[in-house]
Amino acid sequence: MSKADEILVEINELVAANRKNACVLGARAMVLGTFLEAVLPHLTTLQRVAVTRSFRQGIEDAMSLTDDVVLPAEYHSVLLELTNTILAAMSEESASRQ
Repeated sequence: MSKADEILVEINELVAANRKNACVLGARAMVLGTFLEAVLPHLTTLQRVAVTRSFRQGIEDAMSLTDDVVLPAEYHSVLLELTNTILAAMSEESASRQ
């Protein structure tokens, strides 16, 4: 096998591994999003406040773990966008139940 063939095999293996990881992340996101949508209507206002507080703290803790790690701008963008979406949903649902 030539060096070019070996490199192509390695690239194909890397692509396959990345595709699998992307699928796993997609599946996790779908399950967690569906869970959020299922749970929100059942939370009382007080529960929403407590969950929001806990969620904010959890996000802050998670972000502090990556303070010393250089991550792409897309990571931070998605993290902020999803966090804000969840916080808005918690606030919106809370306001509509009062």
